[in-house]
Amino acid sequence: MTGSTPKAEEAGATAAAPGATMRIARNAISMLASDAGGEILTTYAIALAALSLGPAGFGVLSTSQALMDPFQALGGFGLGSIAITFAARRSGCDGALRGTLLGLRGVFGFLAAASAVVTALAMGRRELVPLLLVLSIPTVAAATAHTSALPFQFDQSMHRLIALPFLASVVRLGLAYLAFFFYRTPLGYVIAGAVSVLTLYAMQTFAAHRYFPVRLRFDRELARQLVLAAWPAAVLEVVGTFYMRGSYFLLGSAGAEALGQYAAADKLVRPFFSISSAIVASSLPTVATIAANHQFERLRRIYRKTILRATSALVPVVAAAYVAVPWILGRFAPAYLPAIRPFRVLVFGGMFMFLNQISSTFIIGMGRFRTIMLIALGNLAVYFSLAAYLIPRYAASGAAASTSLMEGLNTIVQLLVVRYIIRESIGEHNDRTA
Repeated sequence: MTGSTPKAEEAGATAAAPGATMRIARNAISMLASDAGGEILTTYAIALAALSLGPAGFGVLSTSQALMDPFQALGGFGLGSIAITFAARRSGCDGALRGTLLGLRGVFGFLAAASAVVTALAMGRRELVPLLLVLSIPTVAAATAHTSALPFQFDQSMHRLIALPFLASVVRLGLAYLAFFFYRTPLGYVIAGAVSVLTLYAMQTFAAHRYFPVRLRFDRELARQLVLAAWPAAVLEVVGTFYMRGSYFLLGSAGAEALGQYAAADKLVRPFFSISSAIVASSLPTVATIAANHQFERLRRIYRKTILRATSALVPVVAAAYVAVPWILGRFAPAYLPAIRPFRVLVFGGMFMFLNQISSTFIIGMGRFRTIMLIALGNLAVYFSLAAYLIPRYAASGAAASTSLMEGLNTIVQLLVVRYIIRESIGEHNDRTA
């Protein structure tokens, strides 16, 4: 038997681990620093909309976005995470991969946007149609954003885009002020958000042409492979977004005020996703590459450390938010005081969501797309079983409890699944190399 021994491979993997960890950390910190400035201004713009529209108007605004979100996920068709694994196998983001993704995402985005408008009409929610038409534009344009950001994600060089979210948020805040003074309606704030997103996409496209100039081309065979590999991830993303946004529609009978209060609680938990998304986007290229190289012992160590460190960091953050946010609402937004109870329930769900995104990254990075799809379908069943009982009785608090309980159970399931998959992969690899 030639080549290095398993022990030598493990030693080499251990030696290389700090480099991978540093790349992930640098990339994640770059994304967080990039998002931080933008998030401050974006949060201010959202708060401006919430305070000027009131709970009822803010509920309409949030409901339109909640209706569009599953269709935006459908427009992505799971290609975001799949693209990283394909890039790892192809040793880079070549013009064929990027061009094929651009074509697929463009078609899926258009079909998804049209489906969202048709769905609103079928539901009798005509008041949402103008808002959805505006939201459809960035949904279709997301194809260019994904294609442009992909090489930066795979190269773990997101620091090159560090200023772009902040610049886009400046545009959003400026337009939000214009809406506040001249067009104080849900549609006015939706337009402000859509224009800022399109500004970000345009800047990302320019940066991609500068740093990763390639000739894009559409490859039919590659498109077929991508679609066949991506559909389980597409089901995962659509189902996950659907149960995350389902509360907005199940709360419809509780009235616009309850919708607005839940929307406020939901928006206050959103910062968790900015942090987890940065970690996930930074980790997936490394996880996929390590899995492709069959370094499963190394993968197990990284997963264990990541979960433990994330948990130790999240507990004090959740405790601080549990105390601080009610004071902030009472001081600056007393109209949203009823949002305190659903927020305090939902903030624990945010912690579980954070951990679940980490676990999902490892499952996807190891190519177990159907496994994660089945987990998502199970989550959907659990959520609606809980929501059918809790929402009619406790309104916004019931919606928050349904989400948090489901995410807590999901955390346990995914921890067990990742442990099983890694152990199984180690056994299979050892059998092949024996």
